[in-house]
Amino acid sequence: MKLKFRNSNVSSEAAKSADFEMKTVAKRAWNRRKSLSHGLLAVPLVSVALLAAACGSSSSSSVSTSTTSGGPTTTSASSSNASLKASLANLESVPQFTPPGPAFNASKLAGGKIVSVDCAPSAAPPAQTTAATVAAGKAAGLNVTVLAGGNEDIPLDTQFIDQAINEKPIAIITVGCTPPLLTVPLQAAKNAGIPVVCANYIPPTVGAPGQGCGPLAFGDAMQPASEGTVLAQLVALNGPKNAQIGFLSADEIAGSPAVEKTFQAGLAKYCPSCKIAAIQNVNPGNWVTSLTPTINSMLVAHPNLNYLVPVFDGMTPFVTAALKSSPAGKSVKIITTQGSIGAAMTDVENGTFMADVGSSDTWVGWTAIDQAMRAALKLQPETNPAVPIRLETAASLKGANPNSDAAIYGTSYVQGFKKLWGLG
Repeated sequence: MKLKFRNSNVSSEAAKSADFEMKTVAKRAWNRRKSLSHGLLAVPLVSVALLAAACGSSSSSSVSTSTTSGGPTTTSASSSNASLKASLANLESVPQFTPPGPAFNASKLAGGKIVSVDCAPSAAPPAQTTAATVAAGKAAGLNVTVLAGGNEDIPLDTQFIDQAINEKPIAIITVGCTPPLLTVPLQAAKNAGIPVVCANYIPPTVGAPGQGCGPLAFGDAMQPASEGTVLAQLVALNGPKNAQIGFLSADEIAGSPAVEKTFQAGLAKYCPSCKIAAIQNVNPGNWVTSLTPTINSMLVAHPNLNYLVPVFDGMTPFVTAALKSSPAGKSVKIITTQGSIGAAMTDVENGTFMADVGSSDTWVGWTAIDQAMRAALKLQPETNPAVPIRLETAASLKGANPNSDAAIYGTSYVQGFKKLWGLG
């Protein structure tokens, strides 16, 4: 999940552009200096820990990539460097909608109520997903109510889920919530016969309980962990074949280990001589004070790094600060994930970052509504709940508004979902 903060305690540039990815998997203390009646809040970054809701001229392997599945799929164990290049080039295009499951008749639910519980109301991207559930619900003839939770203040989030249950909706959507910390209200929803869809928490795993969100959830809606595979393919394609890599993780965020795992597996497959020379985990609550010096120390200790991989582009302002202050920062290439609009896309567009791979938060909201209607109709969950990803480079973003989700990811899903629901 992608989170954006405004903070008067950091530099003005960071205050305008800090895009954070924080899905905690352990209970933490939360500072609730916010107003539940507003979507954009000024929140001191150091006081908030938030959710989510993620070599050489040739390679012995290659992939055939499809945006319809949300990420790359391997069809051959050996092919040319040209094939790998073509696969990545395909991902640079604006993704097109492919139905995530069988069509159904949404008109049967006309007038029904869905409640979206936003567990990160001070963060812009979850708000983007939540707003999309309202728009998608309206398109489907539903009434979507939004309840702003407590930035993972568990008692407050529990209160809002309980309120959602009392409204007797056909489904509940949680946005940026952490299901393992909310088992009591989610069990209450299940007992009441109200299905729950989890959005912006963890990359979907079809076949797992709740598609990765746990046994109390009907299904998931988020981008795939295969973003890490794409980063490995970029290293393999751009070289050198023995590239040295620094990796910055955020293990308290649910999607971070998944992306790291696919990145490491991708390197083993596509660039076996490449090496992750340093891995440093930085607690999201310490990004403001620790990320820039951590990067500086990594660059000093490993002056021959070819790539620096911040696991999420929410680290953007602190990465760019480190690059400006370190001589080694002039030669290292930055590749990252999530594709957050705003600061990260600006840094890709101006060449500060080599690439970012991610997906649309708005698309996630439409996917969540699709899942919620399937649940209400007692259908099976989507067969492919992973939102398609795009590889953003300076070339692919040329002329696009870095602050516009529609400009970067298109809007094919809008008409696509309407048609899927029998309303297009």
